[in-house]
Amino acid sequence: MQTTFFFPLYRLCAVVFLFQSGFALAEIHGTITGTTNYISRMYSKSAGNPAIQGNLDYQHSSGVYVGASASSFDIGRNEQEEDLIYPNAAQVEVTPYVGWSYQFADDWRMDLQYSRYIYDNLIFSRPGDYSEYYLFLHYKSYLSAQFSYSNDFYGLKGDSFFYELTGRYPLTDYLEFSSAFGYARVKDVQDADYPYWNAGLTGRYKFIALDLRYYDASEIYYLDELGGNISPDHPVTLKATVVFSISVGF
Repeated sequence: MQTTFFFPLYRLCAVVFLFQSGFALAEIHGTITGTTNYISRMYSKSAGNPAIQGNLDYQHSSGVYVGASASSFDIGRNEQEEDLIYPNAAQVEVTPYVGWSYQFADDWRMDLQYSRYIYDNLIFSRPGDYSEYYLFLHYKSYLSAQFSYSNDFYGLKGDSFFYELTGRYPLTDYLEFSSAFGYARVKDVQDADYPYWNAGLTGRYKFIALDLRYYDASEIYYLDELGGNISPDHPVTLKATVVFSISVGF
């Protein structure tokens, strides 16, 4: 466990240092996060184990922003080959992104974003880098709707669509409740779709944030011509779990 966790850590620190050096003359906002489980939509990207993450971004007054995030990464084992650990498996995920934010009404804001997910090695013995295009719609700080599209999700060719709605409600000046409901339409590349959701509490004080959250997801399989399920290589679907994260901003 120590080898797989600390080996990506020095790579992550190197990425953070490089981006910080490159934007030394600009105003930078960043976050370092430690989490008990790196969850993205219907998957754990850390095989249910702790992960360390970092993010740096810069936003221009025009609304254009650019940045990058990085995380330790472990895709885990394939559902049908539980005893096989894939060789040359990726251990780091780096995601540079660029976008534009536009406030078109007093309470409404729209974001357009392009992200590129890059891995230091293979995912299920093949290159897994992919691009994703995002559209966000925000109402104040209370409600966000997200739509995104990829034509090469985890390096698989085919159309993938993602829909997500997030609601937030401040309980006190320091504590917020939030919940998200999403649907991943990825049957063209994984022969299944995935509803997923989460709910939890976030506490913030100065530059520190603590988050305690419940996650769950399910699968909707599609049948092949013979009436059987098709199960290509993909991460194990998320099971109900509680995740704790701590973030430090600067």
